Amino acid sequence: MGVFKRISDIISANLNDLTESFEDPERMLKQAVREMEETIADVTAQTAKAMANESTLSRELERNRSQQELWQDRAEKAVEEGNDDLARKALTRKSEHEKLVAALCEQCKAAQEASASLRCQLAAMKAKLSEGKRNLATLSARKRAADLRKKIETQAAGATCEIDDSAFAKFDRMKAKVEQAEAEAAAMAELRGMESGAAAKDVELSVEETDVAAELAELKRKLRK
Repeated sequence: MGVFKRISDIISANLNDLTESFEDPERMLKQAVREMEETIADVTAQTAKAMANESTLSRELERNRSQQELWQDRAEKAVEEGNDDLARKALTRKSEHEKLVAALCEQCKAAQEASASLRCQLAAMKAKLSEGKRNLATLSARKRAADLRKKIETQAAGATCEIDDSAFAKFDRMKAKVEQAEAEAAAMAELRGMESGAAAKDVELSVEETDVAAELAELKRKLRK
């Protein structure tokens, strides 16, 4: 009875509803698939026995039907030959096989019904198992994708924080270096400007002194005349 109870439970189960009612649906589905595989193995064995029993009963039924016909023929032949004693014995044997045929017909009918029922339930269980395996494969793939996405998002969040911090720090350092370089360049330019100005001043003074000296010499020359 346990096997048939498990058959009923598994066939009537809605795997999607079961999945949604468990915290770890993947583990639940794996367990359900294992149980279905075990139950299918049991039911397959039961079905094989039922089919074998049906086949055995069918052969026995046919054998007794043949014997029933055989003794009927012998009884008729004995009557034709006027041998009533042999006819009575033949009819008695025929009656025995007739009773066996009636009993075997009932047994065969029950065996056929049991075998057919088991085959139908086995087919339903195999279909349910296929559905369970498909759901398990889909769920496992979704779980792996979700875990990977979670891992990527977690790593990305951590990496983003780290990159942002280092980027700002690097920007500040580069900004300071640029400002320092700009200040140094400005200072150098200022120093070069000061040196150029002084040199120009000296040139101007030198030109002016030359002009004055020339003018003085011209003046002296005029006065001597």
